[in-house]
Amino acid sequence: MILFDIELEILTLGRFSISVKGEPVATDWPNETLKAFFCSLLSPLALVITWEQICRSMLGVPETPAWRHRLEDIFIQPLNSFLIKELGFNPIIIGHEGIRIDMHTIHMDTFEFHSTAVEGLRLLSHGDHTAAHEKLIRAKSLYVGCYLPGIPGKIISNTRNDLESLYLTAILDALPLTRVFGCSGLIRSSEPGLYLHTSRRPFQTMNYGHE
Repeated sequence: MILFDIELEILTLGRFSISVKGEPVATDWPNETLKAFFCSLLSPLALVITWEQICRSMLGVPETPAWRHRLEDIFIQPLNSFLIKELGFNPIIIGHEGIRIDMHTIHMDTFEFHSTAVEGLRLLSHGDHTAAHEKLIRAKSLYVGCYLPGIPGKIISNTRNDLESLYLTAILDALPLTRVFGCSGLIRSSEPGLYLHTSRRPFQTMNYGHE
């Protein structure tokens, strides 16, 4: 659900764009590497992108104090300056474990898709097929294309694959079950166990660790 007091919107499904109050911003990035670094922080599958993940994704090395300092010089400081200039504020929060995006003032389509699809699967597993149908239909409408198409990076690639797997599980496999059991007025199941007969990678095995 989009909150009306949110000023910053980031679209990542099918394309990448940032807008403030409906006006496009951050359209001219200093370089593609800095853009990819920012996009690596947008994954809805982890609350924090760890320093280890960032070092391996951006520099191809394990985390050490020296490499972390290099990250700050090459990526973090230039990105901070760019975001303040373009957005008027810096949504990046740096902590001991890693970096995360402050989502309190941001709406992002991927976060809404992820939470809506997961909630739809949860409702379906509890037998609430009508409510599950509404959630999964909403998730289907949000997934207009793959995650951050054309933007490279290991974290981005892993997230792209996991979101596609969630789409296949929630929409192509689970959504037809809500039509059969919930919306047609036929059998309504209250069984908590839901088994999706599919050869696709199950949602439970997704690579949330971005290895």
